[in-house]
Amino acid sequence: MSKSERELIVELEAVLIGRRYSPVVIRNYCSYAREFLDYLMYRGIPVADVTETEVAEYLRRAAAQFRKRRGRRPSKRWHEVPQSGIHALLRLGQGQWPPSPKVACAADALRFTVCNEYETWLRDERGLAQASIDAFLWEARYFLAWQLDRSGVEGLNGLTVGDIDSYMDLRGSKLTRSSLKSAAERLRSLLRHLLQDCPRCGRSVAAYHRAAALCL
Repeated sequence: MSKSERELIVELEAVLIGRRYSPVVIRNYCSYAREFLDYLMYRGIPVADVTETEVAEYLRRAAAQFRKRRGRRPSKRWHEVPQSGIHALLRLGQGQWPPSPKVACAADALRFTVCNEYETWLRDERGLAQASIDAFLWEARYFLAWQLDRSGVEGLNGLTVGDIDSYMDLRGSKLTRSSLKSAAERLRSLLRHLLQDCPRCGRSVAAYHRAAALCL
């Protein structure tokens, strides 16, 4: 590991300590960050040039190594800890992560705007740690892409109970009961933000209460 890479790990540890992450989380995040840096060095990829494709490929390789060492598949949510550690590292190495997406249409522009405002709200109003913000943002991006692809740029104007049920049916086909409840809680958080701060969604009260009911 080069000096600059060692400095990144030291800086990452200091940032996590400053944000009051638990010692176990700090140790895990830094461990996965080191392994990712070793992977980048092996492939000759500078930290500044990493894209989401490299992160996804590394996680696939790490999951395969897990199966090889332990003789079983990792759990569905196993990737969340290494992914969060890698994302924290890349925010230091690149100044921003994930990288700013390219706007291809009006729906993309709306989705990016909502997500940027939502991230600020999660951090400033709710005071969440970065790992939690990442999880909430993932759900938000997934839901917004799904809804806007179905309904266009007006898709957030008066979300219905049927919209929420259809989305949760989609998520439920891939999740355990407890994971589905967590997804509903993340969705409820997004809808709460939209109701408070997004004029387009002022008629979505019923959808919010439906998401709340699914968390029970």
